Parts: sequence; C-alpha cells; structure tokens
Amino acid sequence: MSKECQVIQDLFPLYSENLVSPETKGYIENHLAQCSYCRQIWEEINQPLLDVLPMKEFNVEQGIGDKLFANLKKTVMVAICLLLLGGAGISYASYSAGKHVSLDDPSYRLVNELGLFTEINQTKALNDMEVTLEKGIFDNSRTILFLKVSNPGNELLQATLTDESGHEYLQRTSKVLQKKYYVVEFEPLKAEVENVCMILKDPEEKEKIEFQFPVDVTSTLQHTRIIYPNLRQEVKGIAINFQKAVLGVSQSEFKIKLDWSYDGSVTGISVGRDAIFPTSFRKISNDAPPPPVPLAPGGLASNYAATFAVNYRNEEPPFNRPVLYDLSQREEITVQGGEYRTTQFPCQVEMSLKFDLVDPQTEMVELVLPPIYYFKEVGNKEEVNLDFQENTKIKLDKVIPIETGKIIIDKAWLEEDRLFISYILEAAQGRNAQELLPFFALKDEQGEKQGQGHFTYGKEGELFFLLFNPESKKFSLTLDSLGELLPRQKFTLDISDK
Repeated sequence: MSKECQVIQDLFPLYSENLVSPETKGYIENHLAQCSYCRQIWEEINQPLLDVLPMKEFNVEQGIGDKLFANLKKTVMVAICLLLLGGAGISYASYSAGKHVSLDDPSYRLVNELGLFTEINQTKALNDMEVTLEKGIFDNSRTILFLKVSNPGNELLQATLTDESGHEYLQRTSKVLQKKYYVVEFEPLKAEVENVCMILKDPEEKEKIEFQFPVDVTSTLQHTRIIYPNLRQEVKGIAINFQKAVLGVSQSEFKIKLDWSYDGSVTGISVGRDAIFPTSFRKISNDAPPPPVPLAPGGLASNYAATFAVNYRNEEPPFNRPVLYDLSQREEITVQGGEYRTTQFPCQVEMSLKFDLVDPQTEMVELVLPPIYYFKEVGNKEEVNLDFQENTKIKLDKVIPIETGKIIIDKAWLEEDRLFISYILEAAQGRNAQELLPFFALKDEQGEKQGQGHFTYGKEGELFFLLFNPESKKFSLTLDSLGELLPRQKFTLDISDK
C-alpha cells in the first residue's frame, strides 16, 4: 500500500462525518475515483453497520443525551463536555470505525500463547440476524468480547454486561471488521466474578437476546502485574500523582491523578489541545441539603464534569501523545489511547493511559505523559463582536495583545451548527508559539455561553464551537485565558518481580 493510500485511509473517519475541508474532501474523492483498493476499503466502512451501543442512554438529561449522541457513529475521538447545573452526570462512548480487528492483533499475542481466550460459542437469533458470541478475554485492565453477525443490517443495537450480583460494566469501545465481526470492550470484571450476562437489544423492536456464561478472572490475574508506584511530582502548582500500573495480558494501563489549587491562580488545565478542564466550583452552605457526592474541604462542589476519550497513533510525533519506553528491550511500546475525566472533587482530573502489553521479561519502563497545559487568566478580556446577519464569513484582523506576544483573530465563519474562527499567535522573542494555548469563550446575543471550542483536526490556529441555537447570528468572542505548556513529565518504573 502506498503512502498516499495510507493517508487517505487515515482520513476516512473524518471524511465520513464531513469534518474535512472542501479541499481535502476533493483530494479524497479524486483519489477514490482512481484507486480501486481504497474505494473498496471505503465501501466496506461506509456500509450500514450493526452499531453496538451501551444499554444505558447517557443520563445527562432526558432528551439531551439523544441529541448529543445521535451523530457519534464512526468518529475517531469523542469528547463530550457539559457544565453541570445541580450535579447532572456525564458519560461517553467512543467508536473506532473501519479499523481492522482480528484475533491476530498483536495485543492478543500473549493471550493466545497462554491459552487465555475463554471459548463461549453461543448463537442467538435477533430479528433477521444471527449473532454468535464466540469468545472473550477477561483481562485485569479490560474485558473484550468477540461476536460474529450474519445478515448485518443498520439496526442500532444496545449492549450491557452484568455479573451475578447485578453490577453493570461500562462499555468503552466497539470495533468492526468486514461488517460482520465485532469486538466490544468493557471495563474489567471484578476479581470475584464467576458468571456474567451480555444483553444485546434492538430498541426499535424492543427485542433482546441474552448470553450467559461462566468466567475465570483469576486465570489472567496470575499473569498480571499490578504496581502502586506512589510517585509524585509538582510543577507550576500542578500536583502529578502516579498511582497505579496494571500490566495485563492484552493491555498495559497507567493511572495518574492531577490536582491543582482552588485559589484561582490556575484557571484550568488541558491534556493535549482539546481535553480542557476549567477551574469551576461552588461552595455549599451548611444549611443546604447534602449533595449526592462527597465535598472537597471547605464545602466545595464541582460545577463541571467531563470525560474525554482519545485514540492515539504511534505515527504521531511523540510531542502530541503519551509515550511508553521498554528500557529492557530498548523499544517503544505502541500507544492505544487515553481517557481523561474529572472526579467528584473540583480541580482534580484522572488520567488513564493505555498501551499494548509490556513483555513479561521487561524489568524497567519509562512513561512520558502527554503534553499538559496550565491556564492563567488574561488581563485583556475585550469582546470581539461577530455579526453574521448579512454574511456567513467575516474578515476581522483583530489584534489581542498578551504578555507573551499577541493573538490576531483573522476571520470567523458559520457552517450549519458550528462557528469557526482562525487566528495567528505571534509569540514574543524567546517564546515558542507551540507552547502557548489560547482558550476562547463564545456567547450569543442573549449572553448564553456556547459549546467549548475544539481545534479543527490538522489545521493550526483554527477551532470551532458547537452552537446551541444554530439560528443565532450575533455572538461575542473573548480570550478567556492562556495556557502554557508544562515541562514534559516522565516517570521511570521498576516492574521487576524482585
């Protein structure tokens, strides 16, 4: 396969959601018209798929969740952020479409060598489909179930996994191969679980099938290394705590917690450019009813909850992603993804970094964290007015001075339910623009805050906001704060048995 074909196929998930520029869209379609190999791959991906979704429909608020998740099919990264009003919850789902998955995946090499696949081989009928649950992996970092579907259609199926105590496990991802092989990943099972039940349900027909089968989680536990490093670093007011490493038989997972002060000196943090967590909390009075979650010291409760799931690729520069080095074998271990979420306490974020399995003979690894920015409030909060009543594109050339240089808001434009802006960041002498990250806030003419800004994939200095009311034509844009890149943090970990 040529390098151009690889680039085209890497763009398929964004192309399927119409998230590429007109120029890129034309480039992809031109290539598809001439390349039968890529055209066949695209047709496989673009066929109606059996989507396997979590059974619980993301209880943010009834109706809101349906709108938010209606268009998440076939996206590479999903990041859903909601400001909490009275403590509403939040969940996420991420889907990898078109990614070839099979039992030959290198992640399953050790599972295969140790004979740790659990054979299930149960077949059930659902509507016009025949679904076979073939086997599973019950690792201590995740649960993986392999299904085969005959006559797949475009039904939207929901999935749950529960154990004998009734505990339900969160679904993480689902992957598809050739429209009929599915790999569904859930949270890891509890060590004491002996029996589980997977339910697939068609919400339209209200029909469902159940697969009940025994499991032996201890068979993988004996091949798993669980380490509690209790390592801590503090930089620029951000405490970084390396809490746990789970070196499973199909995946390696590292858990880190970030904490920062409530005093306002840090207005938020960002893991990478899009997983932004602002400092936002409220004080609960002594006579108020107790909230459903524990309070931070001083009676503080978080106003903000978010979860970001990111799929990384080893082909990306190490600057943009977490890195794990096997110091014994002197090689890099393939990164899989990261999950970043708020906790019940304000000013606290949990990071879960996932990589391919670490060789059982390895004794030392080095973990390099993804880029982390810390935000400070800017002194100049001048509003930039945007009026799209006569034209959907506005040329601005608005200069916003900052301590470390200046930001030029070049232009703004509307596309359906999104507002885009492009800007140029000119850093002062001795500063690197790549180490600075502006955070903009957008409000409509009623003063209602719009969705958080997200950077356009592959485009430097371009971001978009999701509009809560696409009919709005007047907005105000403000530079709220400016992020600075922390020095890159890394941990060396002895994982030997001694």
